[in-house]
Amino acid sequence: MNDKVTTPSEAGFTLIEVLVALIVISIVGLMAWRGMDAMMRGQENIESRAKQDAVYIQLIRQFERDCQEIMPSSTLDIPSYSVGEKNIWWVRRYEQANQIHWVIVGYGISANGLRRLISRPLANKTEILGLWQAVLRDPDLVSSNMKTSLEIPEIIYQEANATSNAPGQGSISAQLAGFNMRWGIKNITFPISRSCLAGTSL
Repeated sequence: MNDKVTTPSEAGFTLIEVLVALIVISIVGLMAWRGMDAMMRGQENIESRAKQDAVYIQLIRQFERDCQEIMPSSTLDIPSYSVGEKNIWWVRRYEQANQIHWVIVGYGISANGLRRLISRPLANKTEILGLWQAVLRDPDLVSSNMKTSLEIPEIIYQEANATSNAPGQGSISAQLAGFNMRWGIKNITFPISRSCLAGTSL
């Protein structure tokens, strides 16, 4: 009877070969997991950016609507806008229940980022003037009559200025031409820039 000698290679995988195979499988699995994690993080970043962009678009559209409804200073007999170090304000038309009301709107920077502030709608000129004259005295003081309608923490600074036309015939004061706005975003080099003409937008 002939006994056949079995070599290690014929006996099956050795312990070393099994360990090498396990290491290779582990490395491949780790690489696959990292690739999947990167894809998931990328998708989350895209979704987060899309949501943030939607907020900025909302800000721009709201600013444009507010600009389109600026009340002429001649209607109030005093300036209908006020620019401070932190805040910019103006009086605008506001339709409610098919009636024209007036509201005060403002954009300013606080510890919580950019805020859009708004007063309650008022139909009486005397009432709106009472609120508005307080704003004219100190545009950087936010009254408790103003409510926050929009807040964006990512916007960390605002540059606002108003442009005026030469006084019209029979007028001693310059007429508002429009606003130029720049909003700086955290960790973003270029700010959001927007301009509007009184009664329209650019």
